[in-house]
Amino acid sequence: MSAFPSELLLYPQTFLAPEKIVKIFPIISKIIIIKLPKTFNILENIYKELTIPWKEKINFLEFRENIRIDWNEISKEIDVIEEWGLNFRTPENLKYFSQFKEILEESLEGIFPINNSEKNRNKFYKELEIKRALIVLSLAESLDFKMYEVEKSLKEMEEKYTQMFEEKIIGEDYTFEKILKIEEPIISSSEEVLPNLSLRISAWKIIGEYLNWDSIPSLNNLLITEKELLDEWKEKFTFEKINLQSKEIEFYKFKASLFKILEISEDSSTKFSSPETGIVFLNF
Repeated sequence: MSAFPSELLLYPQTFLAPEKIVKIFPIISKIIIIKLPKTFNILENIYKELTIPWKEKINFLEFRENIRIDWNEISKEIDVIEEWGLNFRTPENLKYFSQFKEILEESLEGIFPINNSEKNRNKFYKELEIKRALIVLSLAESLDFKMYEVEKSLKEMEEKYTQMFEEKIIGEDYTFEKILKIEEPIISSSEEVLPNLSLRISAWKIIGEYLNWDSIPSLNNLLITEKELLDEWKEKFTFEKINLQSKEIEFYKFKASLFKILEISEDSSTKFSSPETGIVFLNF
């Protein structure tokens, strides 16, 4: 039987909820995570109550040294986008801010400039493409974190609500029926998948060839939570499912390199690219 991988690249998100991380950490050595401006702070926030030494288990995948990334600029631009998003939350706000179309276009043009010069387009296209991809992944990370916080708060409210009525506040009234579970409204309105999965994948394809894969030359395993990804790869590549006797963690061996599966150029990685890739799927 193939040995379970000790080192996994988390794809395409940048963190796992604590209930998932505590189940995968004991059986691996390292999780590799792409590092965005707020990734480490988010990890510290959501893992602060864990008793396991999570900092020792996480390595970050960053860009090659010759790739110029202005993280301060990207962070500011993300703030602008999120501010506009908040402005457009309701039909009333949308109607109001539509009067300021020119201001919106000017603010976004600073992030995604329109340049009619062929020479300049060729010169800045790569940097602009990378920046757009990083903004997509950063916004996705922010959304994941906000959803995590909302779900955590709803669970805490449900626990307090249950405790309150267990303490005989309702006396011996057996006709009392609890109201709808507090977390159900948000659960019913959201899918149990990563939002905007296709956009995340497209962003990874763009930045993939610029990442410093040389820092993790032995890596040839992925950690995923999305069944859609697994099903897609099963259709494209030959694979073998490894029996782990676990319903929550599934392990597959695919007859394709990590870079082929992620549709990333192998120009800078052929010297250590493995023809097989391990896929660990968290099925819970």
